[in-house]
Amino acid sequence: MPGPLELLTAATMLIGTFLTVVACVGLLRFPDVYCRMHAAGKAGTLGVSFMILATMIAFAPHESWVPVRGALAIFFQFLTTPAATHILARASYVSDYRLDERTAVDDLKAFLPSRPHETYGRE
Repeated sequence: MPGPLELLTAATMLIGTFLTVVACVGLLRFPDVYCRMHAAGKAGTLGVSFMILATMIAFAPHESWVPVRGALAIFFQFLTTPAATHILARASYVSDYRLDERTAVDDLKAFLPSRPHETYGRE
């Protein structure tokens, strides 16, 4: 019979796996790059964080540095992934990657140029 730590480890690993699969389905099903980045950024970050948490729970009784390393890994995951998806979405918008036809509002049009060659005078 598994103990409570093993059950908690399995539960957090299953949650992380589920969120990662949801991110993958979002990457396959969403219509444009902006929606896909949203799926990868949100669900992917949470999925990886839950998997790191499961590793922390499983190995914390055996190694004293595992909780510290796991907490740092989760911290940097939450620090870097949103910034990276923001930069990729901005670069896609500026390089004129088209929005899906179902997109009703384009709030970035007032702040960012959508075509670099019009902004910088290149053809």
